Amino acid sequence: MDDNKLKGILDSEIENSIGFVDTETSEARRKALTYYNREPYGNEVEGRSSIVTGEVAEVIDGALPQLLRIFTQSDELVRFEPKAQGDEEAAKQATDYCNLVFFQDNDGVILMHNWFKDALLQKNGIVKYWWEDSEDPIKEKYKNLNAEELTLLLSDGQMEVISQNINEVAIDQMGMPIYSYDVTIKKKKEAGRVKIECVPPEEFLISKRDKNIKDASFCAHRVLMSRSDLIAAGYAKDIVDKLPSYSDLTYTPERVARYEPGEMPDENQSLDPTMQDIEVFECYIRTDIDGDGIAELVKVTYAAMSEILDQEEVDHIPFASICPIPMPHKFFGQSLADRAMDIQLIKSTITRQILDNLYLTNLPRMTAIDGQVNMDDLLTVAPNGVVRMKSPGAVQALTVPPTAAQSFPMLDYMDQVLQKRSGVTQTSQGLDANILQNTTATAIAAMQQAGSGRLEMIARIFADTGVKDLFAGIFHLLCKYQDKERVIRLRGKYVNVDPRNWKTNYDVSINVGLGTGNKDQQMAMAAMVLQKQEEILQQQGYANPLVTVGQYRNTLGRFIEAAGYKDSNEFFKEISPELDAAISQPPPPQQAPVDPAVQAYMAQTQAQIQGDQAKLQAQIQGDQVKAQADIQLAREKAAAEIQLARDKAAAQIELKTAEFEADNRFKTAELMAKGMGA
Repeated sequence: MDDNKLKGILDSEIENSIGFVDTETSEARRKALTYYNREPYGNEVEGRSSIVTGEVAEVIDGALPQLLRIFTQSDELVRFEPKAQGDEEAAKQATDYCNLVFFQDNDGVILMHNWFKDALLQKNGIVKYWWEDSEDPIKEKYKNLNAEELTLLLSDGQMEVISQNINEVAIDQMGMPIYSYDVTIKKKKEAGRVKIECVPPEEFLISKRDKNIKDASFCAHRVLMSRSDLIAAGYAKDIVDKLPSYSDLTYTPERVARYEPGEMPDENQSLDPTMQDIEVFECYIRTDIDGDGIAELVKVTYAAMSEILDQEEVDHIPFASICPIPMPHKFFGQSLADRAMDIQLIKSTITRQILDNLYLTNLPRMTAIDGQVNMDDLLTVAPNGVVRMKSPGAVQALTVPPTAAQSFPMLDYMDQVLQKRSGVTQTSQGLDANILQNTTATAIAAMQQAGSGRLEMIARIFADTGVKDLFAGIFHLLCKYQDKERVIRLRGKYVNVDPRNWKTNYDVSINVGLGTGNKDQQMAMAAMVLQKQEEILQQQGYANPLVTVGQYRNTLGRFIEAAGYKDSNEFFKEISPELDAAISQPPPPQQAPVDPAVQAYMAQTQAQIQGDQAKLQAQIQGDQVKAQADIQLAREKAAAEIQLARDKAAAQIELKTAEFEADNRFKTAELMAKGMGA
């Protein structure tokens, strides 16, 4: 696709996206920020009360700790469950590794706090995740190295010579000079990691026709980057130097409301051109980039809405969004601030009126007869002050009846309305001492459950939308980009993790764990399970069909971890599956005791059987000896008969031979005689 055509498409999508200019969504988020910061409404009257109550901040700050506790009280925020047999070990390793990437590599608790707070306050919270190949170069200097030492130093391929001095130090036996080397090298330490950041709402753009990020036709991350950062990222210096530094992002309503006057970090551009900020749009758009008639998902880096720096086809959009009160069929929903802002305005108005009434009650306005009172004395308020007047009764107080008592029920009613809207109640945040009076434990539990129902629904929505999408993205990045093993510490052991061995077709399902109560509840549940397991093991033994010794050890580990200890191996040894299976094998069956009479009869019978066996064995042996003698005699007789036959045959042969020789001699003599007579 031609760059000019692509620029036109991007310009149109950006200008029509939600959040780019002063849309109603941007104005609503700005208003929520001002209410949270308790800034004046603009309707204040000079000389009257201008107090601003903090219902929006109370709702947000009251719901946030409870949501964070739900997501962080378990070591496994997300669990990968295998779908096919044989994937159990890979799914378990993926669970441990992805949770480690989120909580340790990226400060997951702080990230989750900012993410959730954006959603509760400004409709949607957005996070971005990506793979970052980072290099940490280390400079080192070496002196007086010989050629072999220098070659060995540079053999691993991670060393780069920055500067080098060659010195002639001696002459060898062949008359050749010997050199030494002084070098300065830079060692590259490559480390790829999954990076996650919370995106300010005004920096995220999405098309008005899109309902979610996964299937979005257009979304973008609008950021400010210095010229130096753009050049360091590999973009051509001559192109970057031509980009204008003006940015609409600096003056978006949300950004202006977030900072106090004079605190805007990029309000004034740096005098150094290399540090001036450029507005850069990292766009993800579905368009027919190759002209085949099918729209592809393309990432385009678009700077200052004037220059396309690069473009590439990608396989996912690296954003995840959460919304506490989603609205069907649209991307942006409502926040808790939206539910509390009108209550805050009403309570601020009533509170101002109460304070004004108290001011007028305690310091009432005065009436004076013109010309009968010294006005300077009347206007001077001082203890024991004297007001000079010419006639009695010339000065009187203008009585204002107190009305605060009639206003307090209205404030209580507004609090009840706010609790119903938000789900943040006093019982859900912590018990008031007065609540415990004349109140049963069942009633308190019912109030807490009723108040936490809405927050639990918000937690479930967060879990099944943004949190689930984020961890699916982490899993995808690890499988795609991590090309070497990484040694990490899991459950007290150092293990090698290599996502290349995981199934890249994502044959796992993500189970977002929302916790199982607070620590006390977890320990109480673990103690109850331990008790039941001990009873089963004691009554039915190790080979029972319900509990194995390995399961009992796992419950002990859960109990220790619920108490706050990270590694239960410090207290109990692990039980391998092989050892657990060996312990669970049933013992060999034991024979029942035998009656003595039966045992004696069995012994007598056994002796008789043994005697009969001995007699039979002797008879068999005798028959065998006789049979062997008969066989030997038959063999000898047969041998004699054979020898006799052989001798008879030899005699006959000799006789025939003699007869043949005699006959031959006779015939020879006869022939000789006939010859002589002739």
